[in-house]
Amino acid sequence: MDIIPKERTIREILSAKCQYEIPRFQREYSWDKRNYKEFLEDMANNLSIKDGEPSCTSYFMGTMLFVGDPENNSGKPILVVDGQQRLTTITILFSAIARLFNYIDEKTLSKKVFEYIMSEDDNGNVVRVLKTVSSYPYFSYFIQSSDDDLAEEPKSEEEKNIKQTFDYFIQQLDEKNIVKLFEKLKIDIDGVKYVDLLKAIRDQILNSTVIVIHTKNIKIANQLFEILNAKGKQLAYIDLIKNKIFEYLDDTEPADFPKETWKEITDTLSGGKERTGIATFFRHYWSSKFKRSTTKELYDDFKKTVFPKDYRLFLLDFKKEAYTYQKITNPSRTDYENKKQHFWLVQSLNAMGNYFNVVQVRVPLLALYDAVFSRKIVSYSLFKKVVTYLEDFHFVYNAVLSKSANLLDSKYSQFSIALRECEDKTEANEIIKDKLITELEKLFPAYDEFEKGFIKFSYSKKDNPSNLRTKYALYKLNCYYSSVELFDDDGSIEHILSEHSDEKCLNIGNLIVLENRLNGEAGDMDYFEKIPIYRKSSYKWVNSFCDTHIEWSLEEIEIRAKELARDYYTHVIKRVI
Repeated sequence: MDIIPKERTIREILSAKCQYEIPRFQREYSWDKRNYKEFLEDMANNLSIKDGEPSCTSYFMGTMLFVGDPENNSGKPILVVDGQQRLTTITILFSAIARLFNYIDEKTLSKKVFEYIMSEDDNGNVVRVLKTVSSYPYFSYFIQSSDDDLAEEPKSEEEKNIKQTFDYFIQQLDEKNIVKLFEKLKIDIDGVKYVDLLKAIRDQILNSTVIVIHTKNIKIANQLFEILNAKGKQLAYIDLIKNKIFEYLDDTEPADFPKETWKEITDTLSGGKERTGIATFFRHYWSSKFKRSTTKELYDDFKKTVFPKDYRLFLLDFKKEAYTYQKITNPSRTDYENKKQHFWLVQSLNAMGNYFNVVQVRVPLLALYDAVFSRKIVSYSLFKKVVTYLEDFHFVYNAVLSKSANLLDSKYSQFSIALRECEDKTEANEIIKDKLITELEKLFPAYDEFEKGFIKFSYSKKDNPSNLRTKYALYKLNCYYSSVELFDDDGSIEHILSEHSDEKCLNIGNLIVLENRLNGEAGDMDYFEKIPIYRKSSYKWVNSFCDTHIEWSLEEIEIRAKELARDYYTHVIKRVI
């Protein structure tokens, strides 16, 4: 087999000047308090204190499995097949230690620890050492940033878990609690400075060893992963459900039916750019069709709800819904035969999934697709109104105000189950009105709250958590001013005053949509020099701006930001102030 096992320290792994990527189809970060508490205590417990000086001892952290080799890297990310939970936890812990160093004014130590989180390649490009797709952008801006201002409230279960882990490390390692930690472990730290204890925990992690297995072949990696985890692994709910189905169907169906069907489902979910783990899909499918269950309840609820005699039909339905789920998570015009009447749908789904990063909305969307395309009890025109309403709601609720979408889980599940039980259009229309729109209307923020969030939007060429939502908002405004429905593929974000001239220039009040070629032509010119270039634009918004602004200054940016907020609220999403 094409495998290369090597002994490596965590220091060697994290300083290899490459990026480790956790693919979307891997399970989410799932270590609970018991796991990360044990990890921190293991690190502290392996320290040796002699004459008031802490030192590290040998600690073996197990096996990690990668596709690719950092020593012979072509610049492509190294895929993490096994080791994701440990690498994520180490990154979170280092982020906490870096903040703690910063709090006690140890700026250099903080910066050095952070180099194991954010590094540079040989060309001087900034690289996130660990790239996680499922929790992006939260993980990047909360854990992999030294700027506390970028932090937002966690939305998904995974993001909440990441924050809880980080908060635990911050709490346990502060100057008072770290003493209690070592007292609990019966380690005498009398006379040891706080800064030296933090350094010692850092070094204990960096000097820990792992057996790293590299392979170039993803199939071989998956086979190795199954072998390495075959014994002693605590099965997740999806594994238990799968085993239960296979156990029964292997005795009643041709032996390959459950295996081939399950493989077809996993292949479907991993077939697009936005790869989804089967556990995530199952959770959304179950919530959309049966009941809202916690992760711990899912296996027991499955056994109580779906009986063995129905396993075959269940598996077939699970497969059918996987294709729908793939259309929702990887929206493409080809899914609808490139028919123009469906282009709006692809744009809306892309906005909710990629611009707002909202996953909870997949639950009602699954039910709506079934009602519209399979059972035809909801008209396409109503479907369009509902989906665009969901898009507008989540833009305001999540993208503008960063409210937690987890509060919607129960509402979305109740609506979806009720819609699936409808038998005709009249009943379906009532359910949409009463259990979806009316319930969301109770949560729809008023204009004052919306404006406060909207006028903070900014856009920078640097990686910024606001970029995607600001870009989306500007594209929607450009559509409104141009009386069109779809984003222009040639559009780009133009800073009217150069973004380099003042920090205020990043604000949405200084931004407009301009054709890409004209954006390049305008460059960093002064505004009066840009006007002739702007006049070449086919966008009504740009020409209208030139008509009303002979001059442009910093003082006008905030005023325009509020004007855009008002236009967006009253005209784009058609709300009453």
